[in-house]
Amino acid sequence: MATPALRNAWRIRSILSTRCARPITTKAISQKFQIYTSSSANPYLNLSIEHHLLEKSDPDSTILFLYTNDPCVVIGRNQNPWTEVNLPQLAQTRIKFGQLKHHLVRRRSGGGTVVHDHGNANWSVICPKDVFDRDKHALMVVEALKNMGIKGVKVNERHDIVQEAQDAEGPEPAPSTYKISGSAYKLTGKRALHHGTLLLNSDLSDISGLLRSPAAPYIAAQGVESVRSPVCNVGVEDNADFYKAVIDQFMTMYPDSQSAEVKGVEQQEALNHDNIWKGVQELLSPKWLWESTPKFRLASHPTPEDPRPRPHPPSNFFLTLTARHSEILDLQTDSPLFRSEDHTASLNFLLKQKIHEVPKYCDLREWKHYINFRIENGKSLTLRNESVGSICKWLLGDDMLATGPIRGINKSLKTKLKELKHCRDGGKPLVLDHAAFVFGKPEYGWYVVDKQ
Repeated sequence: MATPALRNAWRIRSILSTRCARPITTKAISQKFQIYTSSSANPYLNLSIEHHLLEKSDPDSTILFLYTNDPCVVIGRNQNPWTEVNLPQLAQTRIKFGQLKHHLVRRRSGGGTVVHDHGNANWSVICPKDVFDRDKHALMVVEALKNMGIKGVKVNERHDIVQEAQDAEGPEPAPSTYKISGSAYKLTGKRALHHGTLLLNSDLSDISGLLRSPAAPYIAAQGVESVRSPVCNVGVEDNADFYKAVIDQFMTMYPDSQSAEVKGVEQQEALNHDNIWKGVQELLSPKWLWESTPKFRLASHPTPEDPRPRPHPPSNFFLTLTARHSEILDLQTDSPLFRSEDHTASLNFLLKQKIHEVPKYCDLREWKHYINFRIENGKSLTLRNESVGSICKWLLGDDMLATGPIRGINKSLKTKLKELKHCRDGGKPLVLDHAAFVFGKPEYGWYVVDKQ
């Protein structure tokens, strides 16, 4: 039994696109106007197809690419996952074979963090850089929505697509507009990419929790911070209807594109493309996900550089940590536990370590084993269980830098890479039944898709 998302992908493929054995050929991407839809819902693959089109297409061409992703949280190129995402919640809902309900993805474009699922459609336009305009293609999507009968949609001053609030009753004042689409950009030497989301019939219940990090009040980060906005769905039930409306409006905006063939990109064909596969491997690497993080500083208490009030930390001692590209550059604390020379070594050994590679220190046995292994002088340290457990869990545990959840996320990346490699090598793809996303459910709905 296929999932609703899979059935929707099949319908999009059959209604809108011509199934080509190799739609992304050198000849195809040299055409003046190109239109593609993806039959895959894998976010790592779809973003890599998009990146390939940006890199390899003719500099004078204009391309429309439409796709829907499996549930995922997508952060911008220059964002900090520890401040943008509730990593413990993300890693909480685990399903069979190490997979998570929501993938964590760092895209190659800028902008803020968004949540995708099967009720969200993604649109992407690639064009020559010298004709790029931040509002042009957002307005194209707005016109497409209006043609579908959606009222009150417009592009705001932040270049986001919003919908004016309908008449609402209740004691609380309602926002005047709701965000229905966020977008981001990537500019290269001759090309411009503008891509965005569109909340059609998305599950909005997950968004608020996933985008509220428990570590954010303690961290001062460089890079781009997301701007929070109230969101809503436009109420379109079928992604294929949105695809068709956007394609029609694209052809209206570019009359010469009316002769362009709408091509469906099959997952197998895309995975077999070496440049796209290289992009998938990059996006699925922990190095890309964590080590692209700009410099940040975590402080347990207000400091002159960061005087913001903090929630009450788990311990009374003062602690600061500075990291860049996930590497710990500086670590200091005034805890009495670490005042002696030997005990200071237990902090020093963390310097130059990568946060996403550090073991889970909440377990005292792991902590002691790792210290004894790392300290060069071989001295044995006697540490009180309660104090060590407190500082370790606070410093590098699930409540703050989420090293426990990070291990689960990294395992999910590794599993997804193996799954895609299996498909690339000719194996049948594994698909998750919707019931597998229910936390704590003993049965898991994996089955093999038969393409015949």
